[in-house]
This record gives sequence, structure tokens and C-alpha cells, in this order.
Amino acid sequence: MEKKKKLNMSHNLMGCRFDNWMRLIHQNPISKENKRQVRFMSVVSFILGIPAFLEWLIFYIPIKRTKLKKDPVYIVGHWRTGTTFLQNLMTRDSQFGWFDPVKTVTFNNCILLKPLLAAAQKNLLKGARPMDNLEYTLDLPMEEVFAQATISTQAIAHMLVFPDGGNGVKYIETAFIDEQPEEKQREWQKAYDYILKKVTFIEKGKQLLLKSPENTCRIGKLKRCYPGAKFINIYRDPYVVVMSTINMFKKEMGLFCLNDKPTDEFIENTTIDLFERIYRKAFNELYAMPEGDYIDICYEEFCKDPKGHLKKIYEHLGLEGYDRALPYFQKYLDSQKNYKKNHFELSDELREKINSRLGFYFEHYGYQMQTDKREVV
Repeated sequence: MEKKKKLNMSHNLMGCRFDNWMRLIHQNPISKENKRQVRFMSVVSFILGIPAFLEWLIFYIPIKRTKLKKDPVYIVGHWRTGTTFLQNLMTRDSQFGWFDPVKTVTFNNCILLKPLLAAAQKNLLKGARPMDNLEYTLDLPMEEVFAQATISTQAIAHMLVFPDGGNGVKYIETAFIDEQPEEKQREWQKAYDYILKKVTFIEKGKQLLLKSPENTCRIGKLKRCYPGAKFINIYRDPYVVVMSTINMFKKEMGLFCLNDKPTDEFIENTTIDLFERIYRKAFNELYAMPEGDYIDICYEEFCKDPKGHLKKIYEHLGLEGYDRALPYFQKYLDSQKNYKKNHFELSDELREKINSRLGFYFEHYGYQMQTDKREVV
């Protein structure tokens, strides 16, 4: 007898709004081995849809009337450039609001069912980051794109769930939203503005500190939507970034995929394509804004002196409260002293692909191209 695939209780779309979930599974093929998982998630989504609708009825008008007194501070950079470490650290400053696990994965029920969901997620989040050695906890931030993915089909996070043997690249296009038809742009902006207003409402008007790597694809769009937004661009050795991103996509698709997984070669090529496309766009959009609205931070240098770089970020972007938050920054840094980074070995073939496609990135940030095989940390 064929062994049934174990249900994934911490799937990143477990809290998807029921109508959005129906659209997603209607638009995408489901593999036979994952039909049981889809049925389970459909039941959960339907059950959670009842209190979610009640929450929407009660809070829709107050959320709609909510104003962002200060536009967000965005941490941008490709996946695996250190955006998570930087956001984890900066959210120790209590002046900021952000998307925690309850407000993200279970966005639609994050007010009325918060105590129940927090208790459930406390256990489900253990070991929930397959790509590195960081642990999710309820007091740490997550990417707001996962909240948007629960109410909209315009989210690159859906690529992890519906890669469809490689056809899931359609969800990559949703990250480059300003290149999409007007109808798609309106759908994206409506959903995105709503999730920001809802969390601002919950956080009683705090300025939001946000981090989703795909925001690097739409810096110009975000700046037009939120003119007062500030951007912290963290960059890192491209060999490390590409290899770590490939590792992340493979592992996350292994956990979340509901149809046919793409080949390793496809993931590798797509990662490099995406890296190149993101930064050719980002370099045009980031440096077109006033210098006081953005700052570049080198990950390798940041790790050597995180507090010094944080002070530089606060001063350059005109953010207040560094001295007040300093003890909390130190407490988080102390908790990470034993953190161990992943190790990867760069193959000759992958090195040649990176060198041939990403020369402009090496040149811009001053990284040296490798000509021999070596271990990369």
C-alpha cells in the first residue's frame, strides 16, 4: 500500500482567505500526492473563513480610515543578502511596527483569534526556516508578502507553492508589478495598501519596518505609493547569495509545493535570471531618489560592526531613537553569538554562469570575481 504523504501543518498558505484559496487551486494544477494536503487546507481555510469574515465586518471601516502617519522604512535586497538579520535587529526598536507570524500567515484572523493562533503557531514555527539556522519566534518579524499572499493572487510567494514544473515563473512577474497591466497593478496596490493599513491599525499608528526581498523589484512603485518611504539596501557577495537562494528555493518548494517541482537546473537558472533582472531594475530606481531617502549597507561590513552601522542608518535616514533602542539591539546581538552560517561549495559551472551574467553587480559593489573553485560561506 502506498504511504500517504504527511500533512504539512505549517504550510505558508494555511491561513489563506477561502475565496483567494479557491482561485489559486483553480488556476493551478495539483499533483496526485498533494490532493490530500489541498483538501485539508481547503477545510481549514473554510473554517477560518467564518471568523475571518466577522473580523472583516467589524474592522473594515476603522482599517479603511487608518492613515500611515509615517511612510514605511523598507529593507531591500535579494533573498539571502542579510535582510532578515537586519530586520530582526531593527525591530527591537519599539517605535516600529511590523508583521509578526500571527499577522502574516494568519493575517485574516490576526485580531479576533490572536490568542488562539499565537498558541498554535508557537509550536508549529519550530524549525520553520529550512534554508538556515535561524528560528522563527512570535516576537520576530516576517515578510509582509506572505500576508498579501493570503488575500491576493499577486504574490511571488505563490511560486513556492505552485511552481508547476517551472511554469510557476508567472508568479515572478507579480513582483515586477509596475510592468504588469493596469488591472493587475490595481489589484496588487489595493491588497498591499490594505495589509499595511491593517497592521498599522493593530500597531496603533507605529511606523512600519518592512522586509520582503521582492520589494527590491518594485522600489520605484513603492516610492510612488509611499513618497516618504525610506530604503535600506543591504548587499552581499553574489556567489554566496546565489548559492544560498538556490538552496532556499529547493528546500521551500520541497515543503510547500502542491504540484510538480521544477528541476534543479531550472531553479539554478531562474535564480540567476531573477538576480540579474532585480538589480538592473533596482540600480535605476534606488539611485533616482534623493540621497537622504536610501542607504547602501554591505552585509560583510555590517556583521563586523552592526551597532556602528545601525547608528549610521539612523543618522542618514533621519530616524530617531537609536540611543533609546541600543540596549535592545545589544540584547538581540548577544542572543545570536552562537549562530552558524551555512557553507556551500561553488561548482565551476555555477561560477561561470554567475561571472558571465552578474559582472555589473561585481563592478558596482567592488566584489572580486573568483577564477578557481573554493568553499563559500
